[in-house]
Amino acid sequence: MTVSLELLGRGPSRPDLLDDLVVDEASIVSALARWSAPAPVEVEPSAATGLPALDAVAGVLAAGTPAVVDVAPGLAGPGPAADHLADLLAVAAHSGVGFGSGLVPRCADADQVWAILASAVAAMTGADVRAALAGPDPARILGLSRSAREAIRDVVTAVLVPDGLVDAVSADLASVDGP
Repeated sequence: MTVSLELLGRGPSRPDLLDDLVVDEASIVSALARWSAPAPVEVEPSAATGLPALDAVAGVLAAGTPAVVDVAPGLAGPGPAADHLADLLAVAAHSGVGFGSGLVPRCADADQVWAILASAVAAMTGADVRAALAGPDPARILGLSRSAREAIRDVVTAVLVPDGLVDAVSADLASVDGP
């Protein structure tokens, strides 16, 4: 039997899009450790948009650490906060550090999760991130190839939801039919 030495140096395979995606504060460190990702760092929001500064997020990601970001202000509708959230997703999509050091957005429900995932896809492909935030297409996302769905996790490593909602949000995400 032949063994490729290249494979010996790799960590565990990256998770598919919904595998261990939704976590709460109590489970995030263990969920990330399953994929050999370090504990995340909370990036403080600025008063102007309610979202962290781009360079603060870029600095955390460049250090190889997932960045926790409260995305609610950017999901409240069009405006400066939504524009800033689109820029944050572009920073994460093009940080180039690989799985385990992407964004960990705080979301309230499955609709917000789909908006973030759709925006990550748009940021990765050069599509309109703001339009993806406003009108995500979950079936299209689930219809992507396995490698494309895994690549989304380079941008969105995990999603934090309020305590007690992990199972409900995960079930809502899983209930969407792909193409």
